[in-house]
Amino acid sequence: MKILTTSANAQIISFYPRSYDTPVTLYMRDNSTNATVKTQNLTLTRTKDKASISNTFTLIEGRFYDLRLTHGVGANWNTFTTKWEAATDNWENIISSENDVYLDKVFCTDQTIDQSNNDYYSINSGEYTETTSYPNDDYIIIS
Repeated sequence: MKILTTSANAQIISFYPRSYDTPVTLYMRDNSTNATVKTQNLTLTRTKDKASISNTFTLIEGRFYDLRLTHGVGANWNTFTTKWEAATDNWENIISSENDVYLDKVFCTDQTIDQSNNDYYSINSGEYTETTSYPNDDYIIIS
C-alpha cells in the first residue's frame, strides 16, 4: 500500500513493476465513489530494479484508492495513432491489448506515518484533545 497526501505538489511513487514499458497510463479509482481518473503518457523512471512515476494527484483525506498502471495501444492511444491507422484489427482487439505494469492500493492522509518511529495513522487525529493535567489527589481504596 502506498501513502499519499492531499498536497497539490507532485508526488513520487516507487515500485517494482511487472515490466519497464514507457509511457504508461495511470488509473486512480476512488473506492468511496467508484470514480476513476485517467492520466496518460506518464514516464516510467527506472533506477536499478525499481521504477517510479511522478504525478500530481487530487485526493481526499482518509480515502482509499486503487492504483493501476498500464501500457499498450489502448492505454496510450495518443502515442499510437500511426499504429491504429495501419492496424487491420477492430477497436475491441486493440483496446484489450493494455497490459498491467503495476497494481496497488493508495491511502490518502496528511498525517506523518513512520512505523519505525511508532507514528501510526489515527482516525481521531485532530478530533479531540487529551488532557494530561489531573488533580494531585491521593486516593486510598479500602476493601
